Amino acid sequence: MRLFLSVIFLALSSVTISAQQLTNLIADQIEINSDGVLVASGSVTVWQGDTKITANKISYEGTINSLEITGPIRLTDGTGTVILADQAALSQDLSQGLIKSARIILNKQVQIAAAQISRVNSRYTQAYKVAATSCYVCAGKTPLWQIRAQRIVHDKLEKQLHFDNAQLRIMDLPVLFFPYLRLPDPSLKRASGFLVPQLTTSTTVGTAIRTPYFFKLGDHKDFTLTPILSSRTNTLGFRYREAFQTGKLSLEGAVSRDNLSTDQNRGYLFGTANYELDRDYKLDVQVQTVSDPSYFFEYDVAKIDRLETKISFSRTKRYENSELRFSNYHSLRDSDSNATQPTLVAEGIYQQRIVPSSIGGVLDLESSFLASYRYSDIDSDGDADGYVDGYDTARLSLIANWQRNYSFQNGFIVDVESQVETSQYVVRQHKNVDPNITRISTAAAVGLRWPLSRRLKDGGMQRIEPHIQLVDMNSHSEKIPNQDSTRVEFDEGNLYRLNRGPGFDQIETGARINIGVSGYNQYKTKTKIGWEVGRVYRGNAFEKFSKASGLSGSVSDWLVAGAIETPSGIELVARALLKDLGYIKKAEARMAWKNPTHKIAATYVGLSADTLEGRATPLSSLALNWQYRFAPDWQSASDFQFNATNGKLSKLNFGLKYANECVDVNFSASRHFSTSTTFSNKTEFGLSVELSGFSSGVRKAPKSRQCGAL
Repeated sequence: MRLFLSVIFLALSSVTISAQQLTNLIADQIEINSDGVLVASGSVTVWQGDTKITANKISYEGTINSLEITGPIRLTDGTGTVILADQAALSQDLSQGLIKSARIILNKQVQIAAAQISRVNSRYTQAYKVAATSCYVCAGKTPLWQIRAQRIVHDKLEKQLHFDNAQLRIMDLPVLFFPYLRLPDPSLKRASGFLVPQLTTSTTVGTAIRTPYFFKLGDHKDFTLTPILSSRTNTLGFRYREAFQTGKLSLEGAVSRDNLSTDQNRGYLFGTANYELDRDYKLDVQVQTVSDPSYFFEYDVAKIDRLETKISFSRTKRYENSELRFSNYHSLRDSDSNATQPTLVAEGIYQQRIVPSSIGGVLDLESSFLASYRYSDIDSDGDADGYVDGYDTARLSLIANWQRNYSFQNGFIVDVESQVETSQYVVRQHKNVDPNITRISTAAAVGLRWPLSRRLKDGGMQRIEPHIQLVDMNSHSEKIPNQDSTRVEFDEGNLYRLNRGPGFDQIETGARINIGVSGYNQYKTKTKIGWEVGRVYRGNAFEKFSKASGLSGSVSDWLVAGAIETPSGIELVARALLKDLGYIKKAEARMAWKNPTHKIAATYVGLSADTLEGRATPLSSLALNWQYRFAPDWQSASDFQFNATNGKLSKLNFGLKYANECVDVNFSASRHFSTSTTFSNKTEFGLSVELSGFSSGVRKAPKSRQCGAL
């Protein structure tokens, strides 16, 4: 029978001990010798507060208020720190003392072996003649890496590890020496210090080393400086982040002096700010600027070709949505002229949904405006691209849309929709249109659906739904310049819409019939198949849509779409526009497959030639991403993009990663083929090595080995 003794052995020696100093003890056997020494043996447990010790034998001598402990010993202090030892001498409150032949385990990640450990005031733990590692330590085997030092001091309050005369060893081979080294305790989430350095070499900046340093400025803000040094550039990158009670702020950028450009000073700046305001409003700010178009490509910052600086106010509720946005756009493409593009844009929208009990259905009300400004003041098409170069516009629109479905006992569903829209346009510097244009449009639609379903023999389910819709839209207006609906896509999402244009400037007038059939099968094996086929028939040909859109003429192309999902992890989504059987106008497909070993994603896009969409020749592209875990700790990543039109690669990336419980090694190689006359092709290699466990935060690494104390 185990015995519990609370405070007894302390009270026997001193009656002046306060309640806060009381220590508890449990053991199989407790006895007091003739000299007054209390001896507990057999599965002994002693604890005070969060500190707890288990051992084989403990002796307490009241005259000196100390505990002599015989191992194996296990000491925990409630902070995730575990000390294993053979012998120890501690004070009665367990806060001070000496521990011999010990190991310290921090947060189940870092293990420190020492000849001797001393505890000072419950805050500091000092270890002498130590070896520290986060690798699994197997008997008779050398860990992959370790840090040896004369002394380590663990500051439990600051959560820091201080090394004196430290030596980094790889497979017990000395590699680096540090007279002094400070590393974060693995339980520390954020700490100032160097982050993982990265070594890269590329055909643009040459061989470069990045050494980021993280500054903790408080619990809610930080600053990171990243010097980039190479023979071709001296670059200083930076990032500032701050979290507020109602929002967050982030700024990042870089300043460079290099010999890659005639400009001596180059750089970029990205910034975002998001805030929650009163009454559920949100404020979002974005800043994007760069010194020259080639900077992003040469320094591999971002793959964007248009900058947008904006500020927006928005609020979204269940039946209400509003947004006000001001934007400034700047294109980095060779083919674009920022003088003739809409550069300054102001837009706003207010939407409200009403459920009228008198007529049923839903009534959607919308008011919106958009104003755009171009720097050019030319009122004609000076560059012969089909658009007037310098016109500016402002638009105010009001829309009311009502929809309702009627269900009948035989399963038929009749859907009814009507819409009224009015827009006022103000156009400047456009010699081909009136400066003030008013448009009023009306639309009505009635559709018939018949959803059918049945139970399959294997227990699955099948659904099929034919759908036919009659639509008529009329508009009364003069000619309006089209700048927000120049690209129209025909897909399942707009097969039954009143207007398929993405914006307001171009609307689809006339009478038409939309027909389609959709189906869905779900089998007992959990395989799912969905598909849809549709087409549009018009009373009169509508020629404002481009040929490649699939919507021009009196009869549209066939829209064919399908999706497959299997329990083995295969997903396939495909869509195509067919003019005739075998003649494909547009096609896109995406396949994904995932299992514990492989993760594959492939994408294909094919587009026919269309001058209105800026394609003089057909284009097709194939992209593949493959991640392969070929060993427990090894993973490769391959990524390429192939231009099937000219038979050339446009992008090729390869990565190799080794990661276990104590090290993370990443190697990357990439080749980017530029289609711009400004940029040249770029080849880049990168290497980073992280000694895991000491990094901030808790690492969740796969435990491929199960030996040692961890």
